[in-house]
Amino acid sequence: METAINVTLPEDFDILCSIYQIKPEVFIQQFINQVSFPSYFSNPTGSDCWATLCFLNFIDVESPKFQVNEDLEIHYLNLFKKAIRYNLVTSPEDKVKAVNSGRKVIRHWLKAVLAERTKYITDSL
Repeated sequence: METAINVTLPEDFDILCSIYQIKPEVFIQQFINQVSFPSYFSNPTGSDCWATLCFLNFIDVESPKFQVNEDLEIHYLNLFKKAIRYNLVTSPEDKVKAVNSGRKVIRHWLKAVLAERTKYITDSL
């Protein structure tokens, strides 16, 4: 999925990008490529954990501003944890299998969220 966004680059970030000759869009793309619950929870000490930790911190700090169905969140996060744990126990060396099983649960969670939102919109007509 692609999206056009405009962001204001803070001075410190802009300076560091200039010093290291990094295009901000390249850095930002690389960062968001690493935001992944399945990858993080399959290997929380991996070198690519920082973007997901930043996302989790954002959710923790900013969550009152967003509407999330907590029942769905609890249900699917429990399924997600069970799927990751099961695959890491049965095949500890196969992190890809754990990531894929976690991603499958996340996709089902998204479908449930979208179905709920659609229901809310259509019920309001």
